[in-house]
Amino acid sequence: MLQSQGMTSLVLPPRPEDGHKGTFGSVCVIGGCKSEDGLVMLGAPSLAANAALRSGCGQVVLATPQPLLAHALSLAPTATGVELPVDDVSRLMPSQSITLLDQHCGSCRAIALGMGFGQGWSQQQIVTTLIAREDRPIVLDADGLNALASIEQGALDIHAPLVMTPHVGEFARLASAFNVNVTGTIEDDAAALAQTCGAIVVLKSHATVISNGIQTERCDQGGVELATGGSGDVLAGLIAGLIAQYGVQANDHLFDAALLGVHIHALAGKAVAEHQGNTGMLATDLLGEIPKTISKLRKG
Repeated sequence: MLQSQGMTSLVLPPRPEDGHKGTFGSVCVIGGCKSEDGLVMLGAPSLAANAALRSGCGQVVLATPQPLLAHALSLAPTATGVELPVDDVSRLMPSQSITLLDQHCGSCRAIALGMGFGQGWSQQQIVTTLIAREDRPIVLDADGLNALASIEQGALDIHAPLVMTPHVGEFARLASAFNVNVTGTIEDDAAALAQTCGAIVVLKSHATVISNGIQTERCDQGGVELATGGSGDVLAGLIAGLIAQYGVQANDHLFDAALLGVHIHALAGKAVAEHQGNTGMLATDLLGEIPKTISKLRKG
């Protein structure tokens, strides 16, 4: 365990010297979209995939709509890919997509879901199906959260071990959908959403708060350098990659992985800012700093 500044102990996943890629687990990253009106989002899941690998997990499977996969893999070339089928107007086909995810990602220890995914009916069906399962942890981010907030509450059946990573706008939509009493204090708000959903909540604002509804921690380490598109996608992939490395005990370490991921993300941002200032950082700049930050934490 490592004691972090202003936070409780950080529990790094084990890193045995005789480990191999199977030892450190695999992550399935599900995201990306090409909308009917021409909007394309494929950088977000690629960032999450790279962040998961930089965290130290053994393998990543990147699942995107079929027309996007080749481009997404060019941004995350060490991941493997699954083509999610689409219809003739590029809408995801949810039932067939779930079948392929089960076929190709069934052995993944953790899922990162929602980065650049869109939030239409098809995405809602995929989110609803996956969060109803108990088999593995899910880090739900971005459009995954927006899709969740759009689903009729009577249709929701949340059983998955869940880490939710909303920024304040996504939190507001979730709070409205779940009738969460918003106080304006980010610690209380994160705890209230965590209690309502039975999840770990990572609420991203000027500070980042991590809560399981009982225990709540605040990280003030992150600076304005992190205020850039894609930074949150990196955090979601990083947390999922850490979860996978806890192996069969992953469900017992969701809070640890979220707390550790936030801390590593903040310190990586700070390292980038030290080199080039706090303006103009790209989310990709964080990726190379993640393993360096983890190494420093392991050395104490």
